[in-house]
Order: sequence, then C-alpha cells, then structure tokens
Amino acid sequence: MLRLAAATLCSLFLAIPSFAAKAPAVPDPLASGLTGPQRLSALVDRMKLEQRQLKTLEARFTQQQESSMLTAPEESKGFFSYAAPDRVRWEYQTPSPITVVIRGDEMTTWYRDLKRAETLKVGRQSGQVFKYLGASGSLQTLLEYFTVKLKLPEKKGDDYRLELVPKYQRIAKRLKGMTLWIDGETFFPGRLKYIEADGDTVEYQFSDVKRNMPLPADRFVLKLPPGVQNRVVDLARDGKKTASKP
Repeated sequence: MLRLAAATLCSLFLAIPSFAAKAPAVPDPLASGLTGPQRLSALVDRMKLEQRQLKTLEARFTQQQESSMLTAPEESKGFFSYAAPDRVRWEYQTPSPITVVIRGDEMTTWYRDLKRAETLKVGRQSGQVFKYLGASGSLQTLLEYFTVKLKLPEKKGDDYRLELVPKYQRIAKRLKGMTLWIDGETFFPGRLKYIEADGDTVEYQFSDVKRNMPLPADRFVLKLPPGVQNRVVDLARDGKKTASKP
C-alpha cells in the first residue's frame, strides 16, 4: 500500500507538455451553466493547466494509517519532493525512516532501519502496469480506471472533493476506493485517502508547499550504502525477480 499510495499521489503532479502557440483560456469548474460532467472536465483541464507550469515542488507531509494489523492508528511524517517530468522523492522521517525515489520507470524503496531495499523496474512494454500503479500519467489517467463523484466547494477557494471507485475487478481486489481533495486556489492535491479492499486506510496531508524552487542536483539520486540488500523486481521481463548482493 505504501508504494501504491506514494506512486499514485506523485502521478497527480506529473507535468503534461503544452504545444499551444498561445496561452489557453483558464477553465473554471464553478462557471454557471455547466453540467456535472462538464464541471469535472473543467477541473481536470484546470489541473492540467497548472501542471504545465510546475517545474519543482516540495512539501511536508503527514500520513495517517489504520489497519487491522496495527494496534492503534499510526502517524508518519516526512518530506515530499518532485521535479518535472518524472522524478519524485518521499522521505519518511518518523516513526520509521523510509526513502522512496522514483526516476522515470524505476522506483526504489529503501527501508533504512531494516537495511534492505526493493527496486521496481518497468520497461516500455509494461506501460499499462505502471499506469495501474499510478506512477505515470495524471488525474486523466486515473479517470480511465475509476468512476468519479465530484463534490464542489461550498465557496470559491475551498477544496474540491473527488470520490473514486474502481471500474475493474482486478483493481477492486486491492483498492476499494480513493478520495482526493483538490485545493480550490492552486488546483493541486493537498490531501489523499486510500481505502483498501479489506477496509484498511491510509491518508496523506500536505503543508508548507513550495513550488518552482531550485532543488539540489542529488535530491533524486539514491545511493544505497554497503550492507543493504536490494531486491529487484523487473516487470519488463515477465516479472522476473533478482536480488543483488549486499
């Protein structure tokens, strides 16, 4: 669930290149006279417009997790970094140090205190798999796999809320649904909640968001120290798994 949640959330920030010769009109989901589907389409278009202008993003995050495997709800805190078009870093600081780095079609999760890591590789032939994981694409991609119920903000500037339910059984076996809160001013996701098929939940909230600020060149370079066992899962080779030596 950690990998799926982290990947799907970062997919909402992925920039979509624009080839328009002039600036497009700004879509307004609250414009009068729109039908429900038209408002959802306008919201997606507005998010795309904001994504095109996004180069980098940093934020603090808080993760709330409830599970039948936990004696009590667990709270994690850390930092999130993004650089266009496809580099992401999640740095969990408490209670367990975990680093997740996504670079293009490769995602590495490093469990620091356990001295082990896992790298997921997805080749060009496995694009649909990565779409399902939510590690590429955008809200538009998610709409291909989920039905959506849109709740409009009570007043301009408040959050939009999207309730997503899987269209396909293969997804519903793992994920019962998602809720996205889209900031009504920036049109970026500020909150995300997952409900697994068994009822377990995980929720992210973001704060101290900084957009288009310079990031260190090594922010998305993950160098595993000696002694860390890294299991490689290569989805581009029919799910063949290999393990590197420490």
